[in-house]
Amino acid sequence: MLNQLQSLTEYVGGNNALIDQWLQARKQLLVAYYHLVGIKPNKEALSLLDEEALDNFCQNLVDYLSTGHFHLYEKMLHEAATHSEQLLALSTQLDFALQSNTQQIMTFYDNHLATAIDHDNCLEFQQALSSVGETLEERFTLEDNMIRLVYDN
Repeated sequence: MLNQLQSLTEYVGGNNALIDQWLQARKQLLVAYYHLVGIKPNKEALSLLDEEALDNFCQNLVDYLSTGHFHLYEKMLHEAATHSEQLLALSTQLDFALQSNTQQIMTFYDNHLATAIDHDNCLEFQQALSSVGETLEERFTLEDNMIRLVYDN
């Protein structure tokens, strides 16, 4: 996901401050996620949960989702509307998909990430964390499509 982000950043970077900030926030979220799941060389298969990393990831996740929905997507839709009705329609479809994706992530958050983790639910937590990663990957693809759609027109 970081490679995909790097490619997009190189493609649009420096041309729009809002998109640059958005992509930087995504990078922070990804770094927090990778730190939480422990993507490191020579990591043991089972390791203790880093509660500080979990708190950091959860904060970054909620901030990222909120910024997208309450600030960025609206501006992107407005920008699309200035170009054409067709572009607005495509952007609106992406916005609906992103809303659904947000709901899915928040369900994971409410059911698994925001609750106490103990020995009894550790495996369930790991599975939820993996699902969050997959759902974030889907989200980033949708967001990238929205950025390219508006940026290219």
